[in-house]
Amino acid sequence: MTKSLTRVCSLLLAVGLAGSAAALVQPALAAGAAEAGAPRRRPNIVLILADDLGFSDLGCYGGEIQTPHLDRLAKDGLRFSQFYNCALCGPSRAALMTGLYPHQVGITNWTGLLNNRCVTVFELLKRSGYATAAVGRLDMVTAEKWHDPANISKYVDRYLGSTGHTGPGNYFKDVRNTAFYRDGKPFALPADCYKTDLITDFAVEFIAQAAGNDKPFFLYMAHYAPHWPLHAKPADIAKYRELYRRLGWDQTRQERHRRLVESGLLPAGCRLAPRDPRVPAWADEKHKDWQTERMAVYAAQVDCLDQSVGRVVDALRRSGADKNTLVLFLSDNGASDQPMNAQLDKGDLTWRVDGVRMRIGNRPDIRPGPADTFVTAGPHWACVSNAPFRQHKATNHEGGIASPLIAYWPGVVAADNSVSAETAHIMDIAATCLDVAGAAYPPTFEGRNVQPLAGRSLLAILKGGRRKPHPSLCWATSGARAARVGSWKLVSPKGGPWELYDLATDRTELNDLASSQGDRVRELSGIFDAWNRKKP
Repeated sequence: MTKSLTRVCSLLLAVGLAGSAAALVQPALAAGAAEAGAPRRRPNIVLILADDLGFSDLGCYGGEIQTPHLDRLAKDGLRFSQFYNCALCGPSRAALMTGLYPHQVGITNWTGLLNNRCVTVFELLKRSGYATAAVGRLDMVTAEKWHDPANISKYVDRYLGSTGHTGPGNYFKDVRNTAFYRDGKPFALPADCYKTDLITDFAVEFIAQAAGNDKPFFLYMAHYAPHWPLHAKPADIAKYRELYRRLGWDQTRQERHRRLVESGLLPAGCRLAPRDPRVPAWADEKHKDWQTERMAVYAAQVDCLDQSVGRVVDALRRSGADKNTLVLFLSDNGASDQPMNAQLDKGDLTWRVDGVRMRIGNRPDIRPGPADTFVTAGPHWACVSNAPFRQHKATNHEGGIASPLIAYWPGVVAADNSVSAETAHIMDIAATCLDVAGAAYPPTFEGRNVQPLAGRSLLAILKGGRRKPHPSLCWATSGARAARVGSWKLVSPKGGPWELYDLATDRTELNDLASSQGDRVRELSGIFDAWNRKKP
């Protein structure tokens, strides 16, 4: 497409004349593609988001969990070693959907409603001519009261999922706080449901439907897995019992760290962070069988998530869409250290609609896995999932905000099995999707004055080049704070002092330089303060 035509289309989109823009865009794209011998229509996009998945849980990120389908995407695609999320579900999803920092759109904690100064990737891709679908967690998919199915229906052609914000509640059964909808109508879970499979069934159905149409499609799979509670299918759990009984958490962490260094995802010389201080040495653990079961169920949840990815890729191949589809896989935050406490023991998060009372508690007499249990992995196994890093979900240390990111796009991703060390952020995903789709980002949308896009497209990196980096990145999550400029990172726990690390030599944040680098602390803290004040 010529530069002048691109400018015209952008203006038409900005003022809301989507039909006129599409009439110009589609023929031009088809003609340009034909000249280049490329696919005749804009690429499809499949965006897969895991919930509370740790940095090293996947096989292609050093893990021992069986994830052959994601490993294959990584082998034939690109992995990012320094990709960041926002440490919590609500802020990460807000940034993912809007391309803005979460505090710019009014999301600073677990959930909330997006303000009227943003527009979501769903709204823009639908206007640009994409068929759209969302499945799983539906929060933040539109900038208009996302919990109202009528608003979702305006911008998402097909959807199935929940408008709650508390994770799955139960992988097998309906629970009181999580209402499910399918294409605008209330939806009751089938008797033989497992939510990861339910999400996948819908995605496969949509791909078969959309691939036969003239429009490109955007599919967003917002999985619940592997968010607590620990629920999984018996056959998947059985794969892992002996493995974790043999390894325990100490050896598992050490082996993940070794594989990460060997794969190039961590630099040589990077040290493994110490075990969480709340966790004893595996040799001293008194309830090894029960602890083994906790991690076996968690691994089974990740394993089933990988099976889902395999089914989706197979559906793309069957439909002939695989060669012209960008697949992105990431996590919304690090693994959760959530213990069992009063917050989880109120009943409103665990009471099933069918009236069956849950067995609640992180106790050796409650074996996790079945639908009538509510158990979490706790800090014992979160420090494995987040290895080699410190801390966990809801913190701004690397264990809370570092995420795997896999990009797969045949014929476009420049090098197979490659690793990018470019620093990137979850808000870059929206910018990338719009860039890939040739969709304009407008200054206004349906009467809303939209803030300028903060995310920066990753497309140049996917093609083997470089892009203009962010001058700085900042975080503020539940009292935790962080700022990163180049390789320098300033971070503090909730209520704690600033710590300073050079991530080029200390990615696991073990050598605090704050006391010896006062000028740098003041510089980065000033950047954080200025960023934190920029709220609409």
